[in-house]
Amino acid sequence: MILIGIIVFFITTILSMLGKGGGEFFVPIFLACGIPYHQAASASLFILMVSGFIMMLIYHRKTLIDWYTGLILIVSVASGSFLGGFISAKVSVTVLKITFSILLFISASLISRKKESLNIKIGPSLKRKCCNEEYEIPLLIIIPSVFLIGFVAGMVGISGGGLIVPLLIILGNMPMRIAFATNSLMVLFSATTGFIGKGLSVGIDWKFNITMAIFASIGSLIGSSSSTKIKTENLKKIFVYVILIAAIWMVVKVFI
Repeated sequence: MILIGIIVFFITTILSMLGKGGGEFFVPIFLACGIPYHQAASASLFILMVSGFIMMLIYHRKTLIDWYTGLILIVSVASGSFLGGFISAKVSVTVLKITFSILLFISASLISRKKESLNIKIGPSLKRKCCNEEYEIPLLIIIPSVFLIGFVAGMVGISGGGLIVPLLIILGNMPMRIAFATNSLMVLFSATTGFIGKGLSVGIDWKFNITMAIFASIGSLIGSSSSTKIKTENLKKIFVYVILIAAIWMVVKVFI
């Protein structure tokens, strides 16, 4: 358990720089250690809940979070995640793994685009100014999309940040660093509601969850505190590589 905790620490240290919890890696790692899928997903969501809270505090201190936009989207991602987590026990583990992998590949493809924003304007939009940046978010596209992401994320045991971040950047026109920071809010609330939903349907191993969360907390504190020291372009590359590695890993696990 201590060895797994050390691995969790290193993962959260790196991914918290991107406003991500690391669910894409926790689930495969736990599976590789012989932990049943639903228990692994439950532990992943608990870790994301704890690390998301820490990241939120750090990014708020750095004034990088768009609170207004984040709070609007929290309702969508949290409700979707709760529903997904609650019905996950009725879905085939193989289907969950394949869905997991496909979403990660889509996420990496979107964020690696040279032109980050598509400037799509459909229906009412939210004009925002945050951290000396101005951008406009199309609500009719973003809100339903975030709900769907939260639903799928809750089923597979992740926060959904791997898709929410590209969504905010490409369709929401949000600057990358602000998107990473704002996503920490959704990591927290999506993981919390997903964990509650999954706990109601499959049960919780508290000893394992709390032990992993302690290691993740330390990593999240270190990573999010040092995030502003890394160039935006380098953050983008790290994000894409992390997502691709996680996607390939999960594809391999489907056939093992």
